[in-house]
Amino acid sequence: MKSKRFMAAAGMSLGVVAAFQAGCAGPAKVAQPATQTQPEQKAPDYETQILSGKVAETMAAGGYTYLNLEKDGKKSWAAVAGTPNIAVGREVTLKPGMVMKNFTSKSLNQKFDQIVFSEGFAAGAPVSAINMEKVGGKVKETMTSGGYTYASLEKDGKTVWVALPATELKVGQDLEIENAMPMKSFNSKSLNRTFDVIYFGSSIKGGSGPVSATPPGHPVIGVPKK
Repeated sequence: MKSKRFMAAAGMSLGVVAAFQAGCAGPAKVAQPATQTQPEQKAPDYETQILSGKVAETMAAGGYTYLNLEKDGKKSWAAVAGTPNIAVGREVTLKPGMVMKNFTSKSLNQKFDQIVFSEGFAAGAPVSAINMEKVGGKVKETMTSGGYTYASLEKDGKTVWVALPATELKVGQDLEIENAMPMKSFNSKSLNRTFDVIYFGSSIKGGSGPVSATPPGHPVIGVPKK
């Protein structure tokens, strides 16, 4: 009887040892968490760039001053609103501006492969007068794309397009933007549409502000002209 108990105990011990050895034979496999697919994010309509350099050429047309800046042997075109008196050969630094490719200036009858539309000159440089305007009306059409909300406003039988950082708007709503910056021949990549003239604002008069801020690096919109 004792012999049978001993044999049974020995068998159990050998089983435990075998199981332990099997467990130590290699590293345990750990289940890897499933890779989560991140939702695709659309690129914003705007690519921004800061330009600086020596003015190699300058010309004014259509309410803008076009500057050909040279730096490190390379030339780049920029445009600022208004007609500041900038002499050729002067070193300037511009505020961040929107990059526009294949832009045609109707007033100059010239096409630019790439040009940066800047809000003006950086601190310490001559200040550019920016023609800010007040626009408003009843929302006839609205759409959100590329981080911005576009709206068609109607007032006194006239229609204008405005753009704001993503904001909830409703058709039939009356709105007013105190300081809007006009942009001519603006192309929205996400909408695949070119606006002859569109007014950019940062917030609605009397509103709580936009749902989201302007895209990173985008120049501040809505600074009154001094």
